[in-house]
Amino acid sequence: MATVMKKVDAVIVGFGWTGAIMAKELTEAGLNVLALERGPMQDTYPDGSYPQVIDELTYSVRKKLFQDISKETVTIRHSVNDVALPNRQLGAFLPGNGVGGAGLHWSGVHFRVDPIELRMRSHYEERYGKHFIPKDMTIQDFGVSYEELEPFFDFAEKVFGTSGQAWTVKGQLVGDGKGGNPYAPDRSDHFPLESQKNTYSAQLFQKAAHEVGYKPYNLPSANTSGPYTNPYGAQMGPCNFCGFCSGYVCYMYSKASPNVNILPALKPLPNFELRPNAHVLKVNLDSSKTRATGVTYVDGQGREIEQPADLVILGAFQLHNVRLMLLSGIGKPYDPISGEGVVGRNFAYQNMATIKAYFDKDVHTNNFIGAGGNGVAVDDFNADNFDHGPHGFVGGSPMWVNQAGSRPIAGTSNPPGTPTWGSAWKKATADYYTHQVSMDAHGAHQSYRSNYLDLDPVYRDA
Repeated sequence: MATVMKKVDAVIVGFGWTGAIMAKELTEAGLNVLALERGPMQDTYPDGSYPQVIDELTYSVRKKLFQDISKETVTIRHSVNDVALPNRQLGAFLPGNGVGGAGLHWSGVHFRVDPIELRMRSHYEERYGKHFIPKDMTIQDFGVSYEELEPFFDFAEKVFGTSGQAWTVKGQLVGDGKGGNPYAPDRSDHFPLESQKNTYSAQLFQKAAHEVGYKPYNLPSANTSGPYTNPYGAQMGPCNFCGFCSGYVCYMYSKASPNVNILPALKPLPNFELRPNAHVLKVNLDSSKTRATGVTYVDGQGREIEQPADLVILGAFQLHNVRLMLLSGIGKPYDPISGEGVVGRNFAYQNMATIKAYFDKDVHTNNFIGAGGNGVAVDDFNADNFDHGPHGFVGGSPMWVNQAGSRPIAGTSNPPGTPTWGSAWKKATADYYTHQVSMDAHGAHQSYRSNYLDLDPVYRDA
């Protein structure tokens, strides 16, 4: 029998970026807000205490901040007729676990959406014709414009303490020759902080890009280039380029996270409560099955708790939001055969390709220096900044050198043909560890009719 708790105005499932932002907005509106986080309580202190936090085995190898996929994972199949198999090794897919979610372990590259991406189907059909988009590609317009969203992008950057260089502000050119992006849409204000310093590898990429006619710019980074206090009074310290960003708690309070930038403003509020170790099982509905009445969750002691609420916000990782809706009977599940239904439809992820360049010993790139969001990029092949017509594909990619730090274990990248162990491996590592540059293309991945999420009929989690 579930224990029934006192009703609240709003319950938020998940306390990452979405949950923290919604909690702040709703408490400001005067609502009593309860945030439920399935993982443990964690914060910059004590979880980010130096030097314990720069432990590569604990964080990069044993994945401390990520979902434990031995207990709960996704299953994957290549067609509707296959039996899905559980994913048992984390790669780029890194759902967070605990207070802060993926917002605690992310790197900090902080782009705005390109206006074209918000009306992608209309834009491509207008420029290239209705037949340019493949038959089973289900991309759609978002129904909201960049101009409508711009004030919220601006405020979010001020909350995050984002470092960067604008190209235009209110139509006035401000970024030429200063590291601005000529493809960037207009902004209502400057970034709250100037761009971070560029690593030597980023400077090499910037010089090469200029020489071949591209337009390199400084990446917008939610890693601070200096001390900063955000609109909520949360303080941040300047990034020291320690190189322990992605997958780590930032001990310098330099990387934007829900824990650093929003939680300090929520903690003192009498109308806010955060409950960690509260794993939500389903959203409870009224008899009409059209209105949420609260949620049911399991607490850290394994007890089933019913939490009534007037408003339920699903703010977890996208996969968990979809699963909760399917388990709770919310909406119509997507059917790839008929094309009907919404919940689980249009799943898309990302494509990423990496090229490494190895240099002689007189070029010192010092890869161990780095910041998660820092670097230099080109947008010449991003969005629709080039003519797609002759190439026959939709979407694009920024290309960048984002030197986010090269840890001792993960940073041992050697030229092709190098043995993976022994004296030859040791010699190559010594020769190339600080003499290489990694360049990435972070390509778009479109939605297709056959790419979707549903409940696995066989696999059960813990």
